[in-house]
Amino acid sequence: MTFLNELVEKLGRPAQDVRAEHLHEWAASIPGTVRIQDAQRRCRCKIAGVIQNIRIDPREGSGSIEATIFDGTGLLIVKWLGRQKLSGIRLGAGLILEGTVGEGRAKHLQVLNPEYQLLPAPEHG
Repeated sequence: MTFLNELVEKLGRPAQDVRAEHLHEWAASIPGTVRIQDAQRRCRCKIAGVIQNIRIDPREGSGSIEATIFDGTGLLIVKWLGRQKLSGIRLGAGLILEGTVGEGRAKHLQVLNPEYQLLPAPEHG
């Protein structure tokens, strides 16, 4: 394939496909992590991804923070129970999380109360 053909093919790809590929490469570069698509239920895993969505339930004493994590291979729902805020948890933030993978609503993979470490997301360096 010529350079021009490759360039046209890359430019013609949907933005979400390009972003997914970029995130997959970024997550794969972080040692000791597994891809979301490879995470096994009922096993403790270390996963790297970017926060794509956040939902906060502010009920006093029993609130929770729920984040959707994307690594280019799949989505993972992360919930911190009994929390109304967490420092650094924001849209687009990169993180490494570690916890036991289970199954949440709509059969999505889910991790409750994981340990986490913030990272610069690939879009930010």
